[in-house]
Order: sequence, then structure tokens, then C-alpha cells
Amino acid sequence: MKTKMAFCFLTVGIALVMLASCAPTTKVNAVWKDENYPGPIRKIAVIGASEKEAVRNLFEDEFVRELEIHGTDALASHTVLSLAQLADKEKAAAKIKSLGADTVLIARLVDRKTVQTSVPSQPYVIPYYYSSWSNYYGQIIAPEYVFHDDYAYVETNLYDLRTENLIWTARSETWMVETDQTLIKAFIKVMIDRLSADKIIN
Repeated sequence: MKTKMAFCFLTVGIALVMLASCAPTTKVNAVWKDENYPGPIRKIAVIGASEKEAVRNLFEDEFVRELEIHGTDALASHTVLSLAQLADKEKAAAKIKSLGADTVLIARLVDRKTVQTSVPSQPYVIPYYYSSWSNYYGQIIAPEYVFHDDYAYVETNLYDLRTENLIWTARSETWMVETDQTLIKAFIKVMIDRLSADKIIN
């Protein structure tokens, strides 16, 4: 009986892992753009607002790579500005303007939450495992599996450096079920696709 129950729980675990691997990790919850922005954008400076240098560098480099694939010139801010230098907006803006950027894209974490999900014991297929009281009774006392899923909420804003006006903004939710590298790449792909769909980039 214990072997059957263990196999049942293992099956539930495998199914959840497979579901996680297939599900999209980032979705856009809200988006807005300035319909009056004349464009076109010449060059975007990308700022990943993270205190972790490795995360910031990976984020900015990957965003720049994807933008350039779409035909938009871009600059990773970490190549010219340290985290400390980013604190001075005027100097940071002057630096990236001097390098030809006319817009700046800033992504920052605005919230995190953890969701607890309880998964009950998996019922056996009728009639074999329900055929006797001893087989079925194990399902009554079988413990639930409890899973904790972390979610990150990111705000991504694109500004006109000349006017400082907001051009485009998106609020997104990311299920933190993969490595940083995988999540960042998936997040950027979603943002790039939305920027393209909104005709901000090609």
C-alpha cells in the first residue's frame, strides 16, 4: 500500500514539474502607450534596476541583444554607468544622451508575493484501488502536498530623454519557477513582443 501511495505522490510531482516547464513564466497584466509620441526611436538606453550586478548586467545585455535583432540600436547602461552613478539622474541622463540615446527603458521590481497551493492525495482509478476498504482507507489519511510559488511584479517604463515624458509602460507578473537567466530571457521576450505589437519598435 505504501508503495502505491508513494507512486501516486511521485506522479503528482512529475505532473506539476511538467506543467511548470510548459507554462509561460511572464504575462503582461497592463500596458499603456502615448499615442501622440511622434517617434521614431533612434537608440534606447536600457537600465535594469537591480542591486545585484550580475542580474543587472545579464538583463541589460539580453535586452540590448533582442532590441538590436529587431533593428533598434540600444545601449546597456552598465557599460557606462555604475549603480552609484545611476543615483544621479541628471548626470546619468547626460551620459547616455552623449552616447546617442534618445530614450531610456527602465525595468524595476515593484512587488513580490508567495502563493501557497495544497494538492490532495491523488485518487486511484476505479474500480481496482477502490475495490477494498484497506486500499481506499489509505487515501483518507494520505497527507496533502503543499507547494509555494513565488511571483515577481515588474514595471517596465520607456521615457523620451528630451521631454522626460513617458512613452510606454507595462506591468507584468513573472512566476519565479526557473533560474534567473531563464526567467530574464523569457521576460525580455515577452516585453520585446509587446513593444513590437504596440509599434514602439519594429
